Amino acid sequence: MGENRLNSEAASWVLTMSVSPKRVRPPIAVEVVDLRNLARLVLNKPEPDGLFWYFTLGREQIIGSLFLIPYWRGNLPLFCYTRLSSDTKPGAFLAYRSIGQEESYFTNSGDDPRYVYGAVMDIESPPDFLTKSLKNKTVNNAIRPVLTKAKEMTVLIRTLLILSEEYSSSPIWSFKHNGHSILGVIAPVFDYYDANALPVFLYVESEEEPRGGFLRYMTENGREVASYVDSIGEMKYFYARIVKLAHMPLWNVLYRGEERRNVRGPKVREA
Repeated sequence: MGENRLNSEAASWVLTMSVSPKRVRPPIAVEVVDLRNLARLVLNKPEPDGLFWYFTLGREQIIGSLFLIPYWRGNLPLFCYTRLSSDTKPGAFLAYRSIGQEESYFTNSGDDPRYVYGAVMDIESPPDFLTKSLKNKTVNNAIRPVLTKAKEMTVLIRTLLILSEEYSSSPIWSFKHNGHSILGVIAPVFDYYDANALPVFLYVESEEEPRGGFLRYMTENGREVASYVDSIGEMKYFYARIVKLAHMPLWNVLYRGEERRNVRGPKVREA
């Protein structure tokens, strides 16, 4: 009886140690350019799970959300965040809508059905795994995705169209590199050998930044038509959300010590 109790206590101790906060690995910090883009990323999904961490770090106000990507063995956690201006005071919820016009704002009430709401967790003292994430500017080479350049923009949105039939649609990440715009999608290939998912970073390069928060797409008369728009309108289109980043750490890993090739802009057929 005593031996069983000791074994039980030992197992309990091992379990406690395995989930100790000291052993929590930090996510990869990804800075989004503003609150509107953060709301578009987190709340514009078929089943939004909007939970935002809000805290101060030094003199800066930080608000962000954890975002998981199927990636090699397990999921890759990203902490997607933005910095708020000193005169911005978050409420209990972040309200967002994209039908007809795109809006996002803080509120203490969540009763307007036109909006989707994300809860804001006002944290007095941020946990170590988030502060370490924000302070760590490097990414381990072991988590490099597979870099794949697409011929044109429609390849990205065509890929999202197929993936969204079974999984929630991934965003198109948009960021600057050496004065050019990169637009890319992380398209996981599931159950690849012993990997949970093979992360393929499918991208195009452009001389210009995207001219809207969404890329809408349809096939018409035997051709593909895609155009940038600021909100979701006619439902005959498929809409992919574009999230603008201040930096993309995974891309920095890919290009560390590598030479850039000549840039050619992606082709986007306007409606």
